[in-house]
Amino acid sequence: MAKFTSNEWDEIRKKFRSSIMADTSLVSLAQNLDTKDWPHKGEEETPSKYIDFTYEELLMLPEIAGSTDRADHLAGILKETLAFDDPFGDMVAQVEETASKENPILKTLARLGIPENFPLVLANFSEGTRVVCASEGIKTIGEFANLGQQMSTKVVLGGDFRNALNALTHGDEEGIGQFLPYRKGSTGLHLAEAIGLISAGLPRPDQLGLAKAYGATLPPAEASAARTLSKDQIEKHQGMMRVTLNTAFEWFKDGKAALLKHVSDGGTYERYFVVINDPAREAIAVRLTSTALKDQVKPAAVSAPREDKKGGFFSRLFGKG
Repeated sequence: MAKFTSNEWDEIRKKFRSSIMADTSLVSLAQNLDTKDWPHKGEEETPSKYIDFTYEELLMLPEIAGSTDRADHLAGILKETLAFDDPFGDMVAQVEETASKENPILKTLARLGIPENFPLVLANFSEGTRVVCASEGIKTIGEFANLGQQMSTKVVLGGDFRNALNALTHGDEEGIGQFLPYRKGSTGLHLAEAIGLISAGLPRPDQLGLAKAYGATLPPAEASAARTLSKDQIEKHQGMMRVTLNTAFEWFKDGKAALLKHVSDGGTYERYFVVINDPAREAIAVRLTSTALKDQVKPAAVSAPREDKKGGFFSRLFGKG
């Protein structure tokens, strides 16, 4: 028996027309809820594709194929997603109040030296999580912490939203490093890891494909999993990553200055990015950064040639003269 009636579906789809998440991938929305995956993939698989249909029409669509279970699954995803919208008015009004209360996430940020005003644009989050945050104007990790504490009592969370909250709540440094440029065992955030996270948001086959295109040598298993990218696809990825790279340079001003000095003093980008600990993303970071900074690196100082001591060839060779 269907869990949702025709009238309930009409109410859900009516509310969803004004949701900022109407054009968000159903796969992403399902991942951010504690529910099974949406079975259909593709750019067109968004709530907007389905909300113009009545319940009876919905059952006739090829994607639903008369299955009330599948229709219920769709309605459930949309209903739970609306829970992100509906209680937000009260939540956002309570954000400042929450900040003054005991918040384990804010305690973790303070203990690890992670600034509360660190911009989420530099975090490694999925599309679904970014949409949720953008819908409420959440722009920093501190705001994310406060909102997350409120949402965790009202909405069943899933995906990287839940993973991030869990890692921050429990001080899981390795988990935190999956979405923030944090280096395990240290304090503060780091430019090298921030640049490494820029490509982490790409599908893994695309990461491997970019690395191969940049001449990286990958293990056989990863080389075979790499996607062959066209010139246009490579340029599209590079364009999007450059925007985030500029934001990283703006935030990590001291880190950028230290990197320029490192390279000007004869250090290599490869050495700088080895902390990423992922050959594919290291190769992408090297190409992205070296291209962006090529006109800003000062040539290493050249020492004045030492005047040879008097004496012939053998005198110089044996240090006598």
